[in-house]
Amino acid sequence: MGKQGYIKKEIPLKRKIPLYGLLLIVLLQGCSVSKYVPQQKIPPQRLQKDVAILKKTLQQNHPGLYWYADKTNIDAAFTALQQSVIDSLTELAFHNKVAQMVATIECGHTAVRFSKLYIHYLMNNRFPMFPLYLYNWKNHLYVFKNMHAKDTMLIKGMEVLTINQFSAAQIIDSLYQFISADANNPYFKAQVISNNFPAWYRLVFGLDSTYQLQYIDTSGAKKTVCLKNYVPEKDTSALHATTIRSNKAYPLPSKKISALQLKRSLQIDTLHRFAYMYVSSFSGGRLRGFFRKSFRTIKQQKITHLIVDVRGNGGGNVNKSVLLTKYLIRQPFKVADTAVSLHKTMWDKHYILPWWLYWFPMQWGSVKGADRLFHAKRIETHIYRPKLKKHFNGHIFLLQDGYTFSAAAMFTGSLKGQPNVLIAGTPSGGAYYGNNALFLPHLKLPNSKLRITLPMYRVVLDSARPKNGKGVLPDMWVQPQQRNHLTLPPNALQQVIFKIVQNK
Repeated sequence: MGKQGYIKKEIPLKRKIPLYGLLLIVLLQGCSVSKYVPQQKIPPQRLQKDVAILKKTLQQNHPGLYWYADKTNIDAAFTALQQSVIDSLTELAFHNKVAQMVATIECGHTAVRFSKLYIHYLMNNRFPMFPLYLYNWKNHLYVFKNMHAKDTMLIKGMEVLTINQFSAAQIIDSLYQFISADANNPYFKAQVISNNFPAWYRLVFGLDSTYQLQYIDTSGAKKTVCLKNYVPEKDTSALHATTIRSNKAYPLPSKKISALQLKRSLQIDTLHRFAYMYVSSFSGGRLRGFFRKSFRTIKQQKITHLIVDVRGNGGGNVNKSVLLTKYLIRQPFKVADTAVSLHKTMWDKHYILPWWLYWFPMQWGSVKGADRLFHAKRIETHIYRPKLKKHFNGHIFLLQDGYTFSAAAMFTGSLKGQPNVLIAGTPSGGAYYGNNALFLPHLKLPNSKLRITLPMYRVVLDSARPKNGKGVLPDMWVQPQQRNHLTLPPNALQQVIFKIVQNK
């Protein structure tokens, strides 16, 4: 991609979804399809057609195009995008321009993905990468992992002040312009960058052969170091395992961990009478049976305190989120007050994939209201009741972070304020008031083959909540830990366990 440096804002840009995890991993290692040439450029006339289709589709079908964002900013972003494609561009270059435009919508469920061919190309090739995973906290960058394992100069917790003469704040501001987030949620954007800084750095700034870094060492002195790229080995499992969300305070058993355990697990501390439930996603993982068996075990063991960890949970199946809520909530509840779409169909279904999967339920499951919008009546009216059998009535601690999004943020938001519930961590990435979600087909642009996630419903979770776009706020804020000029990511699990043990 080449060296680009600090990207200045040319238009008023304000603002993933959980889709970023896959996108950013494949940027590091990415798939070689023999016929795909990433350097190949797309003629401007074809790019202009893609831009026109994108604009028309968003205006016709996006239910919250001007919900959190200002119409003037979005219109200016459309204009800037149209004026920027006067020359031929590679898919990567066009992707970045589209991503900047889409980010102005301030909708975390409206995100840009590469073409399938490009993702395959990336997944089958190993590329050099920026050598540090950096943790992003309030416009500062701290070392989380140094991929040069033998390098003892830059260790976990050290603050990185500059990279190639650009300050941490300048770098973060540049990266934020490419990330879609509900109401420009800074905690979501920060967590996205922290989860895979090398990939985001490469996407926006490209790669250099070496990097000049200024950092603060353990004595508080400013130092300068020159780093080379890290070249992944054939086995890159260590890269896949890197994550900022840490639960080392209560590690999984040392035995071999199954794929299902990585998605969800339950651990019981019989001495202190508490259980730790980890749910990484509300999709897959055979959650229905897992919840049923878990709460049966919790009841049999007479557990009095339950920790539910949804840090890093990007959402998924709303029904599974509702199911977990039913085991914990004390009163009947609804999924949302309103869920509306602009139409019962989609503009030019030829570009919507897979249109038929969503067209049928929208035809039969929505009703035109007095506001001339189409309402998903079951979502708006159906009342869910707490589970009677295996319901947990003890003390509940919910762990969330900036990547707690969509159905996961709905889960913590539904339980916020309940007397026996305490939410610990940082604000969620998903908005507390509402979002654009439910049905999420892809708009596939015919020439570049980029895919844009297109939510079909605007959802107000609770109209009594403030429409400020903020995420679910924690009851107990967990800040990064600092010692000897080292700053380590916050560990909500560790602090909650300490709180439980101390109160016994």
